[in-house]
Amino acid sequence: MAKLPFTKLGLKKNQDIKSLTWNEQVIEIKQYLPMQEKLQLMSKVINLSHDKDSNYSNPIKVDIYTKLNIIENYTNITFTDKQKEDVCKLYDLFKESGLIEEIFNVIPEQEIMEIENSIKKAIKSIYAYQNSVMGILDNVSSDYSNLNLDALNIQEALGDPNNLTLLK
Repeated sequence: MAKLPFTKLGLKKNQDIKSLTWNEQVIEIKQYLPMQEKLQLMSKVINLSHDKDSNYSNPIKVDIYTKLNIIENYTNITFTDKQKEDVCKLYDLFKESGLIEEIFNVIPEQEIMEIENSIKKAIKSIYAYQNSVMGILDNVSSDYSNLNLDALNIQEALGDPNNLTLLK
């Protein structure tokens, strides 16, 4: 079989952009997001939707953050830091106005499905790891390290003559 140089394939990036008019504003919508940007989008969604208190990814947060981050990455719509503070309000405005559906109808379905499915797979993998022997051992190891630091702090506090007088 003859070798074919990659450069002779003539491959080009998909930089197609479609437009949507909403309230006399032109919204530009990318038809393809480069993989590096998709990976950043997915990481951001997973991190933002993870409830630290209960140690799981909230499915409602996953949906909200996925949709808002797709809008932010695929369109020329920008948000201020103040607007990003209340994501539920931001999401509700897009949803209630019908704009979210309009935007998602212009983005190719395979793009949206790839992102949503990859996020679900990543979350599932995180859970599988957290509940595996290695994940549990990592958790115990982390807890043990913190416990050791607490014990050192207690020992230092008891060794301080000023604290010893108070203790007596």
